[in-house]
Amino acid sequence: MRESSKSRRTRRKSATKKTGKKGAAKTEDDKQQEALDLVMETIEALFKERGEEEKVWGSMVKQTLKRRKPGFNETYHGFRTFGQLLEEAQERKLITLLLDEKSGGYIIKSLA
Repeated sequence: MRESSKSRRTRRKSATKKTGKKGAAKTEDDKQQEALDLVMETIEALFKERGEEEKVWGSMVKQTLKRRKPGFNETYHGFRTFGQLLEEAQERKLITLLLDEKSGGYIIKSLA
């Protein structure tokens, strides 16, 4: 009985190794696009939940994203800060940002 469980374990490990190689082959652009997709999904969900009239702060987006995907890290995706990630989304005309002078944080005005 022990032998059969050992062979199962080795099969699982080898399957994990195969999928791990695919993740390592991601380019910087792929990583950035993945981050932008995650951010857009999160922003859309927040707008749907809160309504268009309510403010959606960049910090709220990051907190929600970290709850949905606890291992998320903007640095892994090629951005120094979460704000830089939001700025990239605005440059790609995905969202409209408003800088709050008092706090220095971003408010997402709308989806483009």
